[in-house]
Order: sequence, then structure tokens, then C-alpha cells
Amino acid sequence: MSLQTNVFENGRWVTRNIDPYQARIRNTEPQRKEKTESSSLSLAKEPSLGLVTHTLVRSPVIKWIIPARVRHPHKNDVLFITADSVTIKEARGNYTLQEVVTKNDFDSRIRSARILGIPGKLTDEDKYATARINDPSVWEDHRRPKKTEDELYFDGNKRTVPPQIAVLALEANKLVFLCAINGLSNHPQFLCYQQELPGAQSPLEKLGEHIAVDPKSRAIAVAAQEGKVYVYALKPMAKMRQELAETSNFKPVKEERFLPDVPVGGSILKMEFLHPSQHNESQIILLLIISKRGKTRMLWYEWNSAMTLRDSQLKPAAQSSPQDEQLPLLLIPLRAYSAFMVVCEKRITLYRDILTGTPSRWIQHLDDVRDPEEPGSSGRQPIWVQWARPMRAITDTFTIDMDGIYLCREDGIVQYLTLNHVDDHMLDSTHNPGRLGINVCTAFAILDLGPNTADVLAAGGDMSEGGLWRSSPRQYLEHHTSVPNWTPLNDFITISNSAEPFKAVGSVTDADKASGMQYRMFACTGRGRQGAIAELHYGCEAPKEYEDLDLGDEVSRGVLGIWAFHGFYGEAGQQNKGRERLKDTTYILISCPTRTFLLHMPLKPDPELITDYPELDYNAEKYVPNMLTGELGVEYNARSIAAGSTPRGFIQVTENSIRAISLPLPQEQAMKVEDQEDVKPNKKFMDRWSRARYCFNFEDSRVVAACIYDLAEKTFILVAVQQADNFCLQLGHLDAGYEPAVTTPLRSQPSCLLLRRVGHHLLAFVGTLEKELLVYATDSDGYNFKAVSRYEFQDPFAICDSLAIITSSNNDDEQLTYIVVCGLRNGSLKTLYLGADYLHPLCLCEELQIGHTSVTVIPDETRKSRAFVHCEKVLCTLEYPQHSKPPATVHRVWMTDHNQPNLRTSSLSAITQAVDSWLPESVPGHAAGFLFCIDGDLLLQSVSIDPNPWPKMIPRRLPVGGSPIRVISSAHLKKLIVLYTKATVIRPRPTNGQRNRPGKRALLPRIAFLDPDNMPAPPPGPDVMDVEEEVKLDQNDALMDSERKPGERFLGITEWFPRIGGNEYHMLVMNTMLTRAKKPTGRLLFFAISPGAGSSSMLTLKKKIEFESPIYSVAAYPDGKSIVYCSGSELCISSLDLGPSGIKWQPPLKAAMRSPARHLTIVEPLIYVSSTRESLAVFRFETERIVYQYGDQSARDGIHHVHMPERSLVLASDATNTVVGLWQSPERRIDNAMSTVFEAVLPGSITKLRRVTRPLWHRRTVTDEEDESVIGSSADGTVTQLDIFEKGWKLLRFILNMVERNPLICPFAGLQPHKRHIEPSTARPHFMHINGDILERVLERGGEDCLRDMLNVEPDLDSHTDFDTVVDRWERFKELAGEVVDVEDGDWLASVVQWVRYRLRSAL
Repeated sequence: MSLQTNVFENGRWVTRNIDPYQARIRNTEPQRKEKTESSSLSLAKEPSLGLVTHTLVRSPVIKWIIPARVRHPHKNDVLFITADSVTIKEARGNYTLQEVVTKNDFDSRIRSARILGIPGKLTDEDKYATARINDPSVWEDHRRPKKTEDELYFDGNKRTVPPQIAVLALEANKLVFLCAINGLSNHPQFLCYQQELPGAQSPLEKLGEHIAVDPKSRAIAVAAQEGKVYVYALKPMAKMRQELAETSNFKPVKEERFLPDVPVGGSILKMEFLHPSQHNESQIILLLIISKRGKTRMLWYEWNSAMTLRDSQLKPAAQSSPQDEQLPLLLIPLRAYSAFMVVCEKRITLYRDILTGTPSRWIQHLDDVRDPEEPGSSGRQPIWVQWARPMRAITDTFTIDMDGIYLCREDGIVQYLTLNHVDDHMLDSTHNPGRLGINVCTAFAILDLGPNTADVLAAGGDMSEGGLWRSSPRQYLEHHTSVPNWTPLNDFITISNSAEPFKAVGSVTDADKASGMQYRMFACTGRGRQGAIAELHYGCEAPKEYEDLDLGDEVSRGVLGIWAFHGFYGEAGQQNKGRERLKDTTYILISCPTRTFLLHMPLKPDPELITDYPELDYNAEKYVPNMLTGELGVEYNARSIAAGSTPRGFIQVTENSIRAISLPLPQEQAMKVEDQEDVKPNKKFMDRWSRARYCFNFEDSRVVAACIYDLAEKTFILVAVQQADNFCLQLGHLDAGYEPAVTTPLRSQPSCLLLRRVGHHLLAFVGTLEKELLVYATDSDGYNFKAVSRYEFQDPFAICDSLAIITSSNNDDEQLTYIVVCGLRNGSLKTLYLGADYLHPLCLCEELQIGHTSVTVIPDETRKSRAFVHCEKVLCTLEYPQHSKPPATVHRVWMTDHNQPNLRTSSLSAITQAVDSWLPESVPGHAAGFLFCIDGDLLLQSVSIDPNPWPKMIPRRLPVGGSPIRVISSAHLKKLIVLYTKATVIRPRPTNGQRNRPGKRALLPRIAFLDPDNMPAPPPGPDVMDVEEEVKLDQNDALMDSERKPGERFLGITEWFPRIGGNEYHMLVMNTMLTRAKKPTGRLLFFAISPGAGSSSMLTLKKKIEFESPIYSVAAYPDGKSIVYCSGSELCISSLDLGPSGIKWQPPLKAAMRSPARHLTIVEPLIYVSSTRESLAVFRFETERIVYQYGDQSARDGIHHVHMPERSLVLASDATNTVVGLWQSPERRIDNAMSTVFEAVLPGSITKLRRVTRPLWHRRTVTDEEDESVIGSSADGTVTQLDIFEKGWKLLRFILNMVERNPLICPFAGLQPHKRHIEPSTARPHFMHINGDILERVLERGGEDCLRDMLNVEPDLDSHTDFDTVVDRWERFKELAGEVVDVEDGDWLASVVQWVRYRLRSAL
């Protein structure tokens, strides 16, 4: 029994349930002055916990795509602007985008963005003029053409203002001018200037809703939603460069002025600057379209740029807009005669000579525009959302008086308009290039790749993927590159990737941690035809470059090793002779238990591409592989132990021989070039190259391990030879022949070898079966072997099977730190410090657990600081951050295929990286740096690795053909069960000869059973111009339309296993809401799941229960016979009972709540409820009743929660962007309230929370408690990691309090009153929140040096009030750090930075 009472909480009265016994004690017990420890009424002390939030993946929603050369006049940059970040990507000639740098430290939302500066010009000298594929000249790097004078100027003056600058308006009431300059190591750094905007009295008057830039970049205008516009005069670009060079100041703004006579209370719909007339270049014209009281007017201001804003008379002229132009969609300024275009839903209006008083006006109807792509997806017609102007060269056909405009509709329809300003009606022609096949909002632009290339359309998808399309004259759009988008993220689950697939992830046990339990994330993403279940991968992307090659017939007995060598056909001395182009090729050597295979992959251009587009970049060429079986000097009838490249070919080492093989010369290279009609192969020349150049046989010994190390002057071969029971190490070099130069005995059998140059010495690394690593040193000539170091691995089965060396620079840029990466047989990986002085013994750097079988490591030839690690199903990169200190940065490598979005990364058996052979002019070959892998199905795959070191989200899409709502995992079916809706238009039958009668839009619910590991490739889409054809996907739709009522929405699905009478049933429960009636109602539908045809499943309706209120949420009670659900504002439990007449439902038990429940979880016998007004409430299910236990002490709009019983904590999120930790006291409190131990206010609301553990390689210890995290998702696709700290959170908060006042790390954050305190406080719950994104900036921007500078800042009463001296601050820092780190050598900063790096590791 409980009573309801009103209590005053958080400034308002709320109703609470309390126990009457506790209320009686509270009202009758006398107040005590002192509480004794033996008092039975004393409450347990609340834990002191901190919450660290870290944004793993930012929202992929792109608001604007703007081509702008903000780094260099010849860097073809494209800005991708999201809600809180700006990413610079470079457009490549092969229609791809390469990410350059991202700025995300605004600490505020971006409201609008524009570009100012010198507009780009299309000339024949443009850097991105692509090279002809059939160019007969010798190979040259077309990515590095001859530099122009402008480029030389920008290279010589790295700190100079680029041609264009981005202008951003922030919600923090700031105007930001942003560009990039070359910093240290040519890494781009951002240069920005902040302009404070005037304050506003209401949100509608807050500036930044609109930004307009003068075409000549002389002024910008910033407007609010209503009645307020400010104009800023800008300095010339030459003046900005001069000031930056002389004074290092970057300040584009010259003066500002409030724009008078803007109607107060009028909504500013559009604002643009118009192009000045040709006879008055100093003219500035600002046009506004304003709506007030249902009437729309055009206002324009004109002034002279030679005058200051203060002296200019800014008086507007006005004209009323026609009735059918009251709400224009787009306002597009045209290039001549101060003309502009107003775009409405079905027509466009052209205006010219607006300053003459009565402007000329022409109307063009868009009657030929196609119908919507998905008629049932919306109740209205799609509208035009964005425009873009392509860059055009002035020619005879495209004169200076002409203009070209692309229009994009929100359903992906594209329209191209050609305008001629001297014609009577201005509009010259219209063309419909086709459709993008995606939904578009405002992210649409045209990219420029050179004068001889087609237009490239870039679009960011709206609830769908974006991409790049090529628009050629008189041809339809051609899709080239995808831009990932996984919004809206309606729901996501995590399932086990262990021996029990599709195991639902709840609480994580110690057994799961010890077994290396990994998780897979599946999310409901997209809308309509773009809807899909996306498996969210996090790491480095490895796109497939060429088609897979099936090796099953040749290598069916297994693969032991693989090596790839990239080079050119021809002799070494022939590479610079004549004009005959050398042919690019790759050789792949595959070692099997009893044989060796050689695969030849010559590069051949695609004839169709050369015929249609001879100017295409050479990256369009493709490999055509074939197996070589001829006598090329390769020992095919033995397994290869090692292989390596040489200046003329490669070396093969078998158990009995060393063979030096020269590259074969192709037939076309051995022909006479003079007479093309009568060509004959030079057989003598080809025979000489078809024989092995050298072969050395081991007569009475056997090679057990080997490695080849090729230097510019020599090629060294290191082999471990077994003779009887003795082992020895031999080092020799290959010249005219091979002779062992140095021999030294070994005590045990070696398992792996590595030879590398360190300084002026060659170091030989030997891993043995005795769990040790031996290091031998020689001089540069390979003589005088001597043992210099030995390291012993202590763990069981810690035998080193592979070795690699990576380098990383420390404080001195000229000095390198060498790190030896050891792959061990027990599934672990150890890194050892070597240092520049090899005489020092090896010392342990870090130990990582990758898997449970042998680990393979290979160095990255294209990035010396990175290595590839392979173990079981895991392929990842390993790299150390600055100063080579742990923890290592480890990222999974995920293979992708543009033509197969549901591609799954399979288990690999062997990997290698293609290394360059002899290359002319040091130009890398096409496949140089590619990874060649052989998977479990014996398919040879070739992928390229993203050169950027930072990870990203890589979605794998499983299309469902509709809008997914909920997804659950079924361990019983080993499938995913997906609830989604499919929009359609139900049209009545034609009567009395009437056709095309208006239909009704309907959202049909569907259920799909997906096996994510065996998904077939999606069928090709419909023809680019065929809108009637519908993509039909076989998704095993099991829900019939007859089981749905009109207007019924399906809100969720729940898997239930009732156990009655010794039998267990498999049921699927669906909860619905009907909104067509005056009062919303709901239903519970119970379906039996049974096997269908093949691997499909069927649903059979067994029971439906109708309710007077919607059923918002459902959960299965663990007793096997009860179901818990929320009907309206009542929590109900219905149970099954087996009686004499059979199975029947008992009357439901009910408990009243103040609001509907959005989420239910059950920890028997407690029921946790997240509701819309009570945040979190906990009920107890007893035999005959539901009893309220306790709940949140604050009334919040709850969304989701996750229970953490080991901490007696519940993590809950609400609709006000807040995440709280609610602590459940072991002793019931009088007010039945849970204590709020911490509170975090995030940029967006967390809609789903799931518990996970970090991967094995991201754990400090296998069973570390702090290696468990919570992952939260938002509807905009943001993925946030939440970590709860019992120790160390005060240290993090101490550092954060200092960082928030540092302008170098938080340049856009104003100093708020509570940020003046450095000392951590527990006065309020939100003081226990630590922003991990800001702490990550400390690690990226100096780490120890940055922390030292903040600690050494002299006290200033204006900035903080905590410590009087620097010494006091250091003492407090050491006191807090001593709780989490053990400092022996006094290096407090290094220990703390390392600890912070470990704590901020990703859980994905």
C-alpha cells in the first residue's frame, strides 16, 4: 500500500508515492541534533561517481556542401559542414573524396555558412586537368604537375590567406571567418577570426539565420529570422594577406552597421547580394524577401563600395511580390544586369534591371518535371531545396552573358537551366539529367575537376546516403562514390560475436570479458526505399579496388603465405629510354604446403573508358589477373618460406634454394616499334628474361626461416638453416651470386626473422621456440655478427611468429624512436622499445591481446609509423601517437565495396602489402600500398587503406525496402527481426471511365527476418529515368495487410517464450496505436513464429487484445508466463494460466502512473519504467499486485535507461539532452526517491543506451572493470560513449576546469562563472560530468606540454579563485593524480597523460 503526496522539487510541485510507515516515522520521530553510526534509520552514503562522455562518431547529417579553395589556389577543396563541425575534403580526378582535416571545437551549433573571396576560374592550366590514359610519354605523377607562379607563391608563404574564406554563424552569437594554412610537417591548421554579433531580445531576433556575401567579397550581411540585419564591410584579400604577413593578425572585418528600415516583426525569408551592373563595378546591391501579415515584399539596398558604411545612405526600395510568390523556395542571383531568379514549387520567375524602378519579369513553368520518386512517402509534393552554379569556361557556345544553374529537388530530381541574359525571355533551355536516387535537403553542390571533365554533382543524403554523380552532356547521371549516412538512427542493438551468435547483450559478465567477447551493432537507419538495417563498423575503411579472384581449384590445400611485388615491365635501363610507355603490373606469390603459385596481374585500360573519355585519370584502369605456370625460374613444386623484391625482380626462398627471378618482358615490349604492321617477338630477348637470373641450392641443410631486405645498394638475405639437430643464422647479400658472409650458431629453432637498418648498422631480429627474441648487429656491409640484446617472453605459448618495426618521431624531429612489434602465438601482441641506440636492451612498451591464435604483423610500406595486425577474423592497424608512448592507436580495418553495400569482412588466412619494385622517377605504381588478402573461401581480394589515421563509422547496409522502426535479435532463430513500414498509395478502382483518381496514402507494417551473415547482394536499381518500376526486395515479409487496421501504427516488437504445461512456445508480440478514432486506442498482437519455406519464417496470429489506450511499450517477464506492458498511463501485467478448459489469460494487474512508459526493463522482481513525466519509476511485481518502490527525485521527460546492478545504479536519458545516474540505496528512503549522483547535459538527446565492453586490444587488463562502457545513440546518428568513474574523475574534472579557460583548446567558449573554479566540486550533480571531447583535444594538441603550460599559469583573480600560487596548484594536481597512477621517477605529467589516453579509448 502506498500514499500519494505533493512535494516541491526543482521549483515545482510534483506528486510522489510514499510508504505510509515511513511517513509516520518521519512525522513522529523527534529531531536529533546528532546522528549516531548505530542508528537503524541512517541511510547509506551516496557513492561519489563521475561520468565521462566522449563522442565516438559525430552526426553524418551534412547541412551544406560548399566547394571552396580555403587552403591553396590549386587545392580542389570541398567543405562538408554539419551541425557542429567543418570537414575539408579534396576532390580527386577519379571521382573520389579524400578527407584532409576536420574542425569540431566550436562548442556550439552552426546556423548558417557561406564562402567569400576570389571566385575560382576554369583554365587549361588547372591542376586538375586530367591526363590522357593513352599518353605515350614516360610515366609521370599527374597529381604533381608543374607549379604555377601562384602556387609557388603560396608554397613560399605558408602563412598567407588563401583565395577563399568560410564564414560561419554560430548559435553562440559569433561570426567566424575560417581558412586553413600549412602548419608543421605541411599539416593544415585552421586560421580563424571571431566577430561578436549584437545581442538579441528574443530568439527570433538572434542574428545568424541568414548570411549573404557580396559577389566581389566587399561586404557580408547577417540577418535574423525577424526584423534585424547587420552589414559588415570587409577588407580586400590583398590587405588581409599583408596584415597577416606583417603583424600576424587576421581580421577581415573593416566596419559594421545596422541595416535600417527593415520591417519590425516581418519574417526574413531570403537574402542575397546581387551582381553589380557592368558599367558600375563599385555598386553593392542587397536584396531581401520579407513576409509580414501574409504579404510578401522585396526590399533592396544599394550603396557604393568606395564609401564607408557610416557615410552611405542605406534607404531601401520595395516592391510587393505577386500572390503566387508569397513563399519562395530559392532566391538565385544571376551574373549580369543585376538579375535574379525566384524559384517556387512549380515555376520560376526571372527578374532583371531591378534598380530601374519597374524590373522586367518572366515566368517559366516547370511542367515537364517528373512526379515524386516515392508518392506514398509524404502527404505533399516534393519541393526544390537547393541550387548550384557549375564553373564554366567562356567559349563561343557559352558566352559571358550566359549562366548555368542546377536545381535539386528533395526527392533527388535534378534540373539544369541555361540562361542567356541578352535574350528576350532569358531562359535559353532546360534539361533533366535524371535523378540521384536519394533524398536531399540543402547539401548539394557542383564540383570542378578540370576543363575537360563532366560536371560532378555532390549531394549529402537526407535520411539516405549521399554521393558523387557525373553529369555528362546529353547523358543521364552516373553514380561514382557514396557518402555514408546512417540517419535517422531510430533503434540499435548489440549482439555477441562469440561462439553464441545473436546472444542479446545485457549485463556483461567476467566470463564474457575473459573470453574476448566482441560485439556487433545493428541499427535501424534510413527512410523509404533507402531504409536499411546498418551494421555499424568503426575503424579504417578499405575499399575494394578490383574484382575478387577465386583461387579454390589451385590452392585448395591451404595457404601458408603470400607476397606481392609491384613494378613495371622492361629492363632497369629501359625505363627512361624513348617514348614507349612502361606497363604497370603486380606479381603475387602464393605459398601452399607443397606448391608455390605465381599470379600475374597486368594493368590494362578499359577500352570503353578510353573511347568515351580519353582524358580520364589513370586510376580508371583495371587489373586483369591470370595464373602463370610457365618456366619463369620460380620453384613451383616447393613451398616458399620467404620472398622479397629486388631492383630487377624478386627473390624466392624455399627449403632448399634461393632463387633470384627477373621480371618477364611482355610481348609488346619485345617487339619492334619502328614497323607496327610487321611486328615479331624478339624470342632471344624473351628467353633470356624467362630464366632465373641466379639459383643457390642448400645441399645438406634445410632452410627453416628467412627474410629479404632490399636497400638501394645491396639486397641482403637472412636465413636460418638447420643441419641435423643444429641451427645457425646466415647473412649474405645478392650480387653476382649468393655467398653467406656471416654465420652464427643458434641455441634453438627460430620461428621468425627480421632484418632492418637502424642508424649505420644492420640489426637481425630472431624469434625462437624458446620464447625469446634475439638481436644481432652487423656493420653496414653485413659483416661481424654480434649479439646485442635478448628479450624473453614470459607468458605461456608466447612464441614470436612475426616481427615488424615501426618508427615514430619524438621531441626532436630528426631523431626517430624504433618500436619492435611482435606477433605471438598465444594471440597477444607485444611492442618493445628499441631506440636509436641499439646497444640498450629491449624494454616492454605495451602488451595487447588481439585474439587466441597466432598473430601476424606486417609493416605499412606507405606509412612507416603504422603496422597491420591480423589474427583470426581481426585485421587492424597499429600506430603510436606522438612521442611513441602507450597506449597504441588500434583501429579495425573494414572492407567495403561500392557495388555491394552489404559486403561483410570475412575471415582472412593470409595478407600482404604490395611493395614497389624499381620505379622510374620514384613514382608509385597504381597498386603500390594495396593490401592483397586471401580469405577463408580462397578468394584473392585487393583493397586500399585509407591514408588518414583517424577512424570513422563505416556502415554495412542490409536493405529492407521500407522505413525500419525496431530491430531485435533472436538467438533462437539466429536472425534479426525487423519491424518496418512501407509507404504506398492505395488508389480506388476506376469507375465510369475515370482513371488516375486520387488515392490515399498508407503506411503498411512489415516484418522481416534477416540473416546478416548470409545476405544476398541487392538487385540493381530501376532504370535511371523509369519511375514506374519498383525495386522489389525479397525480405521475407511475414505480416499480412489483413492483420492491420486503418490508421494503426506499430510501435514495437518483443520476442516472448511462454512456458505452459511443460511446453515452450515462440511468440512475437507487437504493440500498436490507433489514431483514427476520437480517442487513441491500442492493441496487443500475439504471433506464433514457425519455420517457412527454406530458411524463412512465418507468422501466425494467435491472439489479439484491444485496449482503450495505446500500448506504448512491452517487456517479457522472466517467469515465462507473464507479459508487462503500458496501456496509456497504466502499467499492466497479464499472465497465462493453464486451467481445466485450457490456456487462458488471467485478469491483468494494474498500477497507475502519471504518464505513458516509453521503455521497460525487468530485473526480477523489479520493473524499471522510463516515462514521459516521471523520468524513471521502479515497481515491484508481487503475487497479486504491483507495488511502487522508488523513482527519480526529479520529474523529467524520460526516454531510455540501462540498469547497472553491480553499482546499484540506473543510467537514464531524457528529452532535454540530459543523462543522469540514479543511485538505488540499499535502505529504502522515506521519500521513495533515488539519488542523482551525476548529471550530464549533452548536445543532443540520447534515445538508446546499451552496455558493451571494449575490444581486447583496447583493454589494459582482460578483466578491468573500467573496460565496460555504455554506448548511447541519438536520432541524428551521433554515437556517444559514457564511462562511469569511481576513482580518477576528480583528476579529470580538475584538468577540464583548467582546459575550459584555455583559448587554444576552447577558442569559442566564453568564461562562465562556474568555470572560474579549478577545484572539483560535488555541490551539484552536473559538476560530476566530464566532457571527454575537450580532454581529447588536450591529447591532440600537445598532451604533456599543454598540461604543463596550464599548470604553470600564474594565478589571476579574474580567471579563477582557487589557488594562490602555482605551487599550490601543482600540489593539488599531484594529490589527485596519486589516486590513480603510481609515479616512481617523478614524471607526473607523462603518467597522467598516459592514464587519460587509456581512459578515453573507444569501446567500438
